[in-house]
Amino acid sequence: MKAQDPSYVQKLKELWSVLAEHITEEEDRDLPALEGTLQRDASESMAKTFGRTKAFVPSRSHPVAGEHPPFETVMGLLTAPIDHIADIFRKFPDKTASPNPSTK
Repeated sequence: MKAQDPSYVQKLKELWSVLAEHITEEEDRDLPALEGTLQRDASESMAKTFGRTKAFVPSRSHPVAGEHPPFETVMGLLTAPIDHIADIFRKFPDKTASPNPSTK
C-alpha cells in the first residue's frame, strides 16, 4: 500500500491502535509484574545493560541496511554513531541565544 492510497491513513490508525493497546498492556501490567519479582540489584543491572546496548544500536530505522546477520549487525554498528549524532542536532536549541548573558 502506498501513502497516496485513500485507505492508507485508516489502515495506519488501525495498526497503531493495536500497537498502542499492546504498549499499554506492557507498561501497565507486564513491566510492573517483572519489576515486582526482581531483586533491586538485578533490576539495576538489567537497566544498565539495556542502556549500554542502546549505545550500539541505531536510533532510527534503516530498511535498506538489510535484515540478515552478520550484515545487519555490521550495518547497525556503522549507523548507530551517525544516528546518535543526528539525534543531538535534532534536539539542538532552535532559538539563538546571546553568547553573553549580560547583554540583551
